[in-house]
Amino acid sequence: MAGRVNERTANWRLFGGGGLILGGVLWLIVALAGVGGALGTWMTIIAYLALAVAGFMLAFGQTGSNGVVGGSVLGKLGFVAFGVGFLLLALAPLLGFAGVTLPSVLATVAIVLIALGAIVGAIVAYQKGVARGIARWIFFVPAVLAVVWLFVTLGWVAIGGNILVILLSLALAVAGVAYLLNRK
Repeated sequence: MAGRVNERTANWRLFGGGGLILGGVLWLIVALAGVGGALGTWMTIIAYLALAVAGFMLAFGQTGSNGVVGGSVLGKLGFVAFGVGFLLLALAPLLGFAGVTLPSVLATVAIVLIALGAIVGAIVAYQKGVARGIARWIFFVPAVLAVVWLFVTLGWVAIGGNILVILLSLALAVAGVAYLLNRK
């Protein structure tokens, strides 16, 4: 049947899930190990870029038509916003190597995009039912943590230490595993 997702067309699982795993694990290593200097910066940039690619792959899949949100334009916009948010986060330290400083409000805008995109993407992914089992609802965990991250960034909630980054990066990696192992 035309337009149906099958094993050959559901590459959002491999590329979206794999990107979430790679980005989540790298970000987790930086947060847990306290990797600093140029190595920590590059690992963070790569983590953010992997998460950005994962957002685009979850929206569109490899073929550009169906991701975890099926044909939903709203779901695609959500995961694209998620991806653009992480792309913006990667841009600041990347340009920092060239001596360019971006306004600090850019990070806030990026986190708004990530949080809103994650919530919209999670809702639409659940409603569409393209993913099955735990993979159908798992993105709600990083989505809620992204909203908490936004609240912390805006100063509405105070959470000390690195715990939020650790939880969010871990939740993204676990969601990636759920997507990677998802079967239609």
